[in-house]
Amino acid sequence: MVRRTVLAYGGLDILVCSAGLATSAPITETTLEDWERNYAVLARGYFLAARESFRVLLEQGRGGSIVFVASKNALVAGANAAAYSSAKAASLHLARCLAEEGGPSGIRVNTVNPDAVIQGSSIWSSDWKAERASTYGVSEDDLQGFYQGRTKLGVAVLPEDVAEAIAFFAGPRSAKSTGNVVNVDGGVTAAYPR
Repeated sequence: MVRRTVLAYGGLDILVCSAGLATSAPITETTLEDWERNYAVLARGYFLAARESFRVLLEQGRGGSIVFVASKNALVAGANAAAYSSAKAASLHLARCLAEEGGPSGIRVNTVNPDAVIQGSSIWSSDWKAERASTYGVSEDDLQGFYQGRTKLGVAVLPEDVAEAIAFFAGPRSAKSTGNVVNVDGGVTAAYPR
């Protein structure tokens, strides 16, 4: 991926790691396969993409920006979501580690933490929606309202809201930011970074 980008465009400036999947089950029902799949995509996948991008960014010597899309669950444990939540926490901490390494070379690494982006997400057309509704004791049809109701702003988080945060971290308006987290979750109190 990185090699093709460099060959096609002459270099690399920005990497956004946003691949995602989600599984939900009590820990006693979480399969090793689900655990490994979450870590393969959300931790190892981000690591591999970032490592190869770092190599190019360091060689270019012009800095760059890496943005990880983690989750509110990276900061707040999710019941019946140990594999997903812990893999997201791993990606968040990886971003912080990379911010430490990349800073002296002008490579900024930041994280966007969305929550409950239901519209336009294929995750919610999978078993995840039914499993999360069951965890919270609401119907699938009431899940969006449940998520909105637990936020301080009482809003639905949309894909364009997350895209705006990614664009901020990727672009020049955040030229002096690295190792940071922006939650795009409508205000989930437990996820306030401290």
